This record gives sequence, structure tokens and C-alpha cells, in this order.
Amino acid sequence: MSITLRSIQKLLRENISGENPLNVDPEKAKEVAEDLLTRVEPLPGAKRNDNCYCFHRSQVVGSSANQPPTHTLCCCVLLEDSSDRWYRNETHLHLLRSSEQKLWVELGYQRSPAPVSDISEVVSLIQAFMQRVERQKAQAAKRKKQKDLKIQAILAQVRKIAKEDKFDFATEVDSIKLKLIIRLSDNDYFAILIPFNRFKEVLPKLRTAIQALRETYNSGVRFKTHIKRGYRRSDWIRHQDL
Repeated sequence: MSITLRSIQKLLRENISGENPLNVDPEKAKEVAEDLLTRVEPLPGAKRNDNCYCFHRSQVVGSSANQPPTHTLCCCVLLEDSSDRWYRNETHLHLLRSSEQKLWVELGYQRSPAPVSDISEVVSLIQAFMQRVERQKAQAAKRKKQKDLKIQAILAQVRKIAKEDKFDFATEVDSIKLKLIIRLSDNDYFAILIPFNRFKEVLPKLRTAIQALRETYNSGVRFKTHIKRGYRRSDWIRHQDL
């Protein structure tokens, strides 16, 4: 699921009012479920999912060998399928009928705090969820673009310094920083951490810092670093190649 549980809970509170709960028998529940599916299936990204795990549990939710079922599954809508990630992550909306003949919504494993008053509430909930997901995707794409621009700016400066001062380097990148590894010899190197949120402050000081550390090393002083992994010859960017 690409949005937080808190956001899911907020969407449920805002869209499922519980002001005038529907009272539905099993046949009426089927009609309401089909009406919901007819209205949401045309929406991009939403589709009926009769292979949902709940259907494989005899369309019963909250049942056990010693207790009667608490809710019966009326229908399932697949809203988000993130199979492109290294793990599979789906977001379903379940329409459930309770033993008191009320309809409830479960979105991403979160139950609505109130029963459904009108099927249009569920449609609005689905639309609000999809809008939130698209907004999150747009924000993530913007952050990635900004991060990529910062990486390019850092690497351009590092390449310039490495070429002029004649040293080899390697880099590692995570979500918050770029790690610049400066090669001192075949067996020795040190790392400088450049946070993306402070890279404009760090870049002007980078050359001075690298020169000071290299001069200290060349004078015979040795120091330890916390770098655990070794770097193969192919990892290094050679200053001769810049």
C-alpha cells in the first residue's frame, strides 16, 4: 500500500458517515454489491477481484470453529497492485455485511468506523483513495527528480576535483546522502558523507577537506575508518579517465 494507515483511516472517517445506515438482507446486499462494482469498475485502476483471499475463506470474515461468522463478504475491489516491487503489495476494498444486516467497508485491512449509509459513499471513498495515491506518486516523482539533480551536481564537482587533484573515488547513494569514498592507496581509503539537504553547504568545503585528509595520510599518519566493505578495482572512478 502506497499511503499510510493513518491516511486510510482519515479517508474512511471522511467518506463513510454512518448517519443513516442501510439495512440490507442477503439478497439486497448482492444488489448493492453489483451496483458498486458497476459504478467503480470503469474507474482507471479499479477492478473486481473474485479471487480475493476472503473468497477462499468461504466468503466469511471473522469466523472460527467455535464462533459464528461476524461479517460476510459481499464483494472485493482491487484498487492498487504493486507487483513491480520486490514484494507483492495489493490494496483491496471489501464490502462486508454484518449479522445485524449493516454494510461495512474494509480498505487496506482497516474497517470503517461506521456502517455505510449510501453506496455513493463507497464510490467517493474509492475516488478519494485513488486521488491520494496519485498525489503521493507525483510527490515521490518530484522528490526523486530533486534528488537526482543534487546527485548530478555533487558528482560534477567531485569529478572536477578528482581530475585536477588526481585521486580515484567511488560513491554510494541512499535516500538521504551520498557517500564519497576517496582512494588513498590500494588498501586505504576514507569516506565523506554528503547529506542531500546540506549539499550546498558541503560542496564549497569539499576540496579543502579532501586535500587535508590526503596530505595527512601522505605524511605518514594512519587512521581508521568505519567502512566495512572493500572496493574492487572496477568500483573506482579513475582520475585518469575523467
